[in-house]
Amino acid sequence: MALHRLRRTLLVFAVVIGAILLRGGPAAAQAPDSQGPPPLLIRNVTVVDATGVRPGVDVRIRDGAIEAVVPTDDQSFDGEVVDGAGGYLIPGLVDAHVHVGHLPRAEAVKLFGWALDGGVTTLRDMAGDARALAGMQQALLTGEIRGPRLYYSALVAGPAFMSDPRLQAATLGYAQGEAPYMIPVTPETDPARAIAMARGTGATGIKLYAALTGEQVSTFTREAHDAGLRVWAHSAVFPAKPVEILDAGVDGVSHAPYVIWEAAPPTPDFTLRARGDFAGIPVDGPGMGRVVDAMLRNGTVLDPTLLVFERNAADDSTGLRLSWAAGFTRRAHEAGVPLAAGTDGIGSPERDERPAVHREMELLVELAGLSPAEALAAGTLGGARVLGIQDRFGTIEAGKVADLVLLSEDPRVDIRATRSIRQVILGGAVAR
Repeated sequence: MALHRLRRTLLVFAVVIGAILLRGGPAAAQAPDSQGPPPLLIRNVTVVDATGVRPGVDVRIRDGAIEAVVPTDDQSFDGEVVDGAGGYLIPGLVDAHVHVGHLPRAEAVKLFGWALDGGVTTLRDMAGDARALAGMQQALLTGEIRGPRLYYSALVAGPAFMSDPRLQAATLGYAQGEAPYMIPVTPETDPARAIAMARGTGATGIKLYAALTGEQVSTFTREAHDAGLRVWAHSAVFPAKPVEILDAGVDGVSHAPYVIWEAAPPTPDFTLRARGDFAGIPVDGPGMGRVVDAMLRNGTVLDPTLLVFERNAADDSTGLRLSWAAGFTRRAHEAGVPLAAGTDGIGSPERDERPAVHREMELLVELAGLSPAEALAAGTLGGARVLGIQDRFGTIEAGKVADLVLLSEDPRVDIRATRSIRQVILGGAVAR
């Protein structure tokens, strides 16, 4: 066992060091101005976050981080002052489920700027071309592109998924199964080496997608965690069932409707994932109770993606699937399962007034019964939690990174108030 751990450690070290050298080292990911943004004060504002409400406070920001949240005063300040009177300050929004690795550069530049202006300060990309994603991430970190922080994943799936056209497009230039960020699991796969290679691409986590057994899910979850990576999964990956995935210790699962397969006969056909028996398997039945219990037992974050099933309703003409998904989300939330707001689509500047995460939070209120404050928590702290960065992001507290959104209206009264954006602050600098 000790020899196995040493081998794994050496693999991770070698691959990550190689990746750092190829990508220019840690300095390449730092902002050009090492001094950070100038001091900033948001004066006389009402702070609203997952910790509660604090009216009439000043938020002092220095070196990109929140220095203090204190009762407001009229003392002078050695930096920029933003008048927050009558406004509501929330943490920057996190869209916990997007796909942007396929975008041409010009389209990505436009989309990222629009997302930031719409209050989104963090994105979690759930598998794409890691070469493009690494370039986007570095351009965003250095200020070459204006936009949110970007985190991304490597994908792990059985060989049945390797012929998927989306995967083929994301791995152009590689022979099938050779891309280090799209890992096919076969009997010959060395999990430790595969995870080391995935980490070397700069990924924050792995995504368990399809055609995996419960044993494979457990093995790759363990190896990824040992290498310091997060583990995210579809809530059913076929033939592995939801409770098997949850008890493997994954950090988060996506797509509420897929959990229905816990109460259905097992099948290896992962293409059926969104076609469960929504009329015959009740949300309040024992099968879904097992799923909720497993989520609570393992501290799993649920990313319901209700918006996906609102927009993709061609095979759900009665709305039954969306209703079922919302019902399960409500049950999980009421039991204490943490939620993250993810959209699977970020939105479109040509189609949408604001980024899609605003609509996802609205659906959590309208369909899943969350209060506006609870939906806001899902769109901020919940996203930070699934990324494992809640110690630095997701709430407005001293010591945390100053990613903030100043609103004109109170999001506790109406979640649609998150659209009433006056200013966006990213890393302590006014970005809009």
